[in-house]
Amino acid sequence: MATKRNRVNLSLPLIIWLSLIIAVSYPSALAFMDGYLPLSKAEISRSFPVKFQGTLGPEHIIKTIPAGPSGLTVSTNQNGDFLLTGNDKLQKKWTIIISLGGSAIPYYAFTSDLDHDGTSDLILVCGTGGCGLAPSADFLCFLFDASGRPVPFTADGYFDYDEHGIRDLVDIDGDGKADLVYMNYDDGFWITSLYQARNGHWQKLHGRCGSRIFPIHTRFTNRDNRTPVTPKSGRHPFAPDLSNADSAIHGRLLSYQWANVNQSEDIQLKIKTSRDETVICKPVSWYSTFSVVLDEPNGRQIVSLSANERSVRTLLSKIVATNCTVTLFGQRRPNAPSPELLWAVPQSKNVQSSQPK
Repeated sequence: MATKRNRVNLSLPLIIWLSLIIAVSYPSALAFMDGYLPLSKAEISRSFPVKFQGTLGPEHIIKTIPAGPSGLTVSTNQNGDFLLTGNDKLQKKWTIIISLGGSAIPYYAFTSDLDHDGTSDLILVCGTGGCGLAPSADFLCFLFDASGRPVPFTADGYFDYDEHGIRDLVDIDGDGKADLVYMNYDDGFWITSLYQARNGHWQKLHGRCGSRIFPIHTRFTNRDNRTPVTPKSGRHPFAPDLSNADSAIHGRLLSYQWANVNQSEDIQLKIKTSRDETVICKPVSWYSTFSVVLDEPNGRQIVSLSANERSVRTLLSKIVATNCTVTLFGQRRPNAPSPELLWAVPQSKNVQSSQPK
């Protein structure tokens, strides 16, 4: 499967085509963060410390990374994906499958104890090649929960990073835990949201942090504008919820329908909810941020939608065949179920899973 950073797509969303036009006057996607970010220099200067471990790309692979209870190893699988493996605190195996990528743009690998629980977490950041309004980077993060197993989180944004760190990873309230500044554009506004690393998960903040109340809106103009405003009646700027801490739907995955994700078609997940309702969910393929988790007594498997189609379908088929209980998290679109994470647990097993409620 091609990811958005190397995909040639003739059916792009309108906002992406507009970004190509706007890019004539705004050549760098990062210019939007600088021009419309309503936070002060003092707040942004409270950077959260991370350690650069090297790069992961088609031509260079780090063999080991010191993250998780006992570190992890990096290799590739038969489908041409990156395969990250390690053990939890009980020496049960966990695996992560993400895209190897078909371009020369590598992942930058960082480690840090983001939620201040004593275990080093993993961060992978990769450029998308986007310009204008198109997100310039993907932020992949794997916090480790109380069992020592990774929990996936992915955000697409305008992240500024190099070997020295990630500018958007801060500690605004000084509590020793990471905060991720996330910006998106909708309905004429830039929306600045804040995600907080807490207890192995990323929680989207709705409320106060430090002297700010999130989310914060700034009006899109023809010049820099960092002044927070309240959208007037009739305006409904939408920011996706990428959180993996608050569940949206509980039930079982009855079936799934694959699609041509290389042309931004969305797969369909048929869910029988705990209320005995049938719901069709459509993870948004364009961003490739959706992940699937199968949490079993003998280990945890994680596959990103950015990975090869075979890797994703294999795990989804296993979840259907074994009649797992599933929980879905996040909301990418405003008017339809569009989760960012599907978390599956076998019904017949007493899995002491640390999935959020």
